Amino acid sequence: MRPRALIEILRPVNDVMIGMAVIAGYLVGGGRAPLPALEGFFTGFLISGYSMVINDIFDVRVDVLNHRMRPLVRGDLSVRGAWALALSALALGMIASALTGVVTFVIAAIFAVLAFLYSARLKRMGLAGNIVVALSMAIPFLYGGVMGGINYLLVFVMFSTSFLTGLSREVLKAIADVKGDAASGIRSLPATAGVEVSAMLSAALIALAVPIAYIPVIAGLHSPFYVSGVSIASLIFILMAIDISRLRDPQRAYVMKRRMLIPMGIGLITYVVQGLLLA
Repeated sequence: MRPRALIEILRPVNDVMIGMAVIAGYLVGGGRAPLPALEGFFTGFLISGYSMVINDIFDVRVDVLNHRMRPLVRGDLSVRGAWALALSALALGMIASALTGVVTFVIAAIFAVLAFLYSARLKRMGLAGNIVVALSMAIPFLYGGVMGGINYLLVFVMFSTSFLTGLSREVLKAIADVKGDAASGIRSLPATAGVEVSAMLSAALIALAVPIAYIPVIAGLHSPFYVSGVSIASLIFILMAIDISRLRDPQRAYVMKRRMLIPMGIGLITYVVQGLLLA
């Protein structure tokens, strides 16, 4: 077992992003104490690491066929060693989640189960797999928000819009990969229902997310910054939805899914700042 292999299979950059999403949710929820934030970060980091490792374990045969030189394929780490690493990360992550309460422990457990189901089965089932990935993107915000325990409405809005726009982006990614997925037997939505139907669904998910972002405005829990930030993000999303609804060329989906990160980032910053202002 080589140290480099451990870093590669854990994908720490991705894990840090999940940990930071938990902290963002914590701040939006009204939390300010450093220790719970740190415990939440490590929960997200460790369970994300567990999900990365088991994904490689279940994909090892495919990676061999596709000549992807990942640690298990190179032999730098055994499958048994990978399972030991995954279960260790899971155990430590669950312990960290238990430190912040029963509800957060349950949410962390759900996240871990979804990660296992995705790697073991749902990845090849098209839309079901896309939904699990989108949930995995949104759950860290919910986890942190529950830890914060004050601004539940804003946490709900952040979770919902993150899930819907995340699912929209996952459908776009499936459109971009439609040829390879069809050849590999993956029952993605574009491969089974076509690019046009998939593009319309992706656009519709964005259209559903935009009004949800304005719920705090209707409820009076907003600031000029929130209105401005949400309006900018919403305008970009709406323009993108119009463009996506007309998508017919899978190659363009690659560009669109990258562009979607811009309004998603604006929205995240807006939620975090609004959460800080409500404290």
